[in-house]
Amino acid sequence: MTSSLSVTKIRVAFECPRLFYLGEQFGSPTMFQPKDTVTGIGQAFHKLCETSVELILKNAEFQALFKPQNLEAQTTAQELERLLYRHAFYPQLLQVVQSDPKKVAAYQKLWQGLTGLIQHWGKLLASNRQFCNTTNVASRTFLAKELKLSHTFTLPNGTQQLVQGRFDSLIYDFSQQRLCVADYKTYQTQDASATLAQVALYGYMLRQKVGVPIDSAVYSVLPDWKEQSFQWDQLESTVHQLIPQRLQQMQTWLQWQPGQPNPVPPTAQPSLCGICPKRSKCREMFGATAADLAPDPIPQPNPPVIPTQPNPKTVGTNSRSSNPSPSPNPVSPHPNPSITDETATQLIQVLSAFNIGVDYAGSAIGPAFIRVKLKPHLGVRVASVLKFADDLRVQMGLHNAPMIAPQAGYLSVDLPRPDRQTAHFQDYIQRQNTPPTEPVKIAIGVNLDGHLIEADLSDPNTCHFLVGGTTGSGKSEFLRSLLLSLLVRHSPDQLKIVLVDPKRVTYPEFETIPWLYRPVVKDTEDAIDLMEGLVAEMEQRYQKFERSQCPDIAAYNRKFNQTAQVLPRIVCIFDEYADFMAEKTSKTAIEQSVKRLGAMARAAGIHLIIATQRPEASIVTPLIRSNLPGRVALRTASEGDSSIILGAKEGAAAQLLGKGDLLYQQSGQQVRLQSLFACSVAEILWV
Repeated sequence: MTSSLSVTKIRVAFECPRLFYLGEQFGSPTMFQPKDTVTGIGQAFHKLCETSVELILKNAEFQALFKPQNLEAQTTAQELERLLYRHAFYPQLLQVVQSDPKKVAAYQKLWQGLTGLIQHWGKLLASNRQFCNTTNVASRTFLAKELKLSHTFTLPNGTQQLVQGRFDSLIYDFSQQRLCVADYKTYQTQDASATLAQVALYGYMLRQKVGVPIDSAVYSVLPDWKEQSFQWDQLESTVHQLIPQRLQQMQTWLQWQPGQPNPVPPTAQPSLCGICPKRSKCREMFGATAADLAPDPIPQPNPPVIPTQPNPKTVGTNSRSSNPSPSPNPVSPHPNPSITDETATQLIQVLSAFNIGVDYAGSAIGPAFIRVKLKPHLGVRVASVLKFADDLRVQMGLHNAPMIAPQAGYLSVDLPRPDRQTAHFQDYIQRQNTPPTEPVKIAIGVNLDGHLIEADLSDPNTCHFLVGGTTGSGKSEFLRSLLLSLLVRHSPDQLKIVLVDPKRVTYPEFETIPWLYRPVVKDTEDAIDLMEGLVAEMEQRYQKFERSQCPDIAAYNRKFNQTAQVLPRIVCIFDEYADFMAEKTSKTAIEQSVKRLGAMARAAGIHLIIATQRPEASIVTPLIRSNLPGRVALRTASEGDSSIILGAKEGAAAQLLGKGDLLYQQSGQQVRLQSLFACSVAEILWV
């Protein structure tokens, strides 16, 4: 057992495991701060908060504010602000003027943010006054400050870990009859999920001492006032379950030595690397940072050329699964004539120069490309247009050759957008509680109409998936967004996730989630054991169905809804499948398990998503392909690889743009989509 860990160190480990490790090895600093941050005012801010609470508790002028039985919240806050400026802030400001005039501007901005906190205090005191008298309303609201806590956690491996910390304030809300641990932050943190873990840990540790649920809140004042509050019930089934697992990981990380395998993982948020206080040391010890490994960001237009429109719909793989999302999604807008008409005119002129007559039949615009619809003149063969893709690329100055394909009634020509957009995960999918009897859907991508296309895993045509994409295609981001689309809509009781990640870089931030069926699988022996275990689970479920006279998991869960017998669906996401196919023994064992699961597991509620960078015929054999009906192809290295994923002579995936541009085989047709991008996995899951 590591002697003790502070709550602050645990927050750092959530932000970046490597910064936590380097901090333990080489000491401070271990705080991510933007370059324009004014340093040295955090301690003064906490002192100001402490002084303010002391005045509210003990100063007679403040006590006089609470004499009326029915306090008006706004008036109370204004009076608090006036008195605290005079008695707390102004004296401290005078000291700064004399000692460090350069910080005066920062202190004045600090006060502007602090007024938001005072407004919150005023509202709370006015509400609590209804339950308290003049003399005790403050003392029964602000129960404790700078209180030390300690707790010994029992970890999943049976070891123990002592955790110690000191939180800023304990507040009681009489209207909610709930305690709340509050943490005061000068600046809004770069990783909101890590700060949430910190304050939730304080609440958990205090709960062990007082025995009642405790909410958590984070108040930050710069650059603007911001409040983040979380109820105990929200934290109990999420963050609180993560803590023992993260503590066990931290113990393991501290034992690592340079040169050993399985180094400490990088941060899940590459943007933090640019403001890391130990970036050079990290490069020296670990090589590439998370920022070095991250894909290039997709440039955003400034300002955006095309506005968005409200009220989109989420589209499923068929009418049975085409339920709208619970909240509005941004829709790709109608084409801007200044973009699409000019593009279409140029396209028609180039084809005309090659004696190819076509008429303009309209256009559509997606996040990554513009689709121009052309109607060939009578007598013009479609094949004669298809062969001019390279000529169009040269004549129109395109970075990628256009994708040309026959459609119902027209010929589509897809041209790369010069102002490519990003389909952000949070804009299309919101957190919701899906009943266990409802279908389980996965997000595939955004279509030309700006609608999110989803696949229903209970549908025989989309119950298992084969996913292929070369380096830079966006395959890893696609899998992460697909996984997130499951987690934000299904509780850990309703859904279990199996992750196979031999390269150890796709799922680092998912290693401690409570949805895991078992720890992330990273080597061949564990992968074989996993797949055989899923086959055994499938067979056990069919035995239960037989005893209960139910044909499948949907009927079984309807019959036993609201009981402990409800079975969770299991989704296995198997990345870099090719890495396990090198040895004949492992190849045979895994392939046989995939065959059995692909053929039988849908009704048992077990679903496979097999992904690979190298969809070669010797790796993705006909046996595998025949049992994975759902197909998603991101950019492939060759037309041959594309045809392995999509079917014979379907080489179009080799022409995709990368970075999430994909082809989805839907109802026998290929649909071109843009996959979702999740900037901060932790924030989506926990904040």
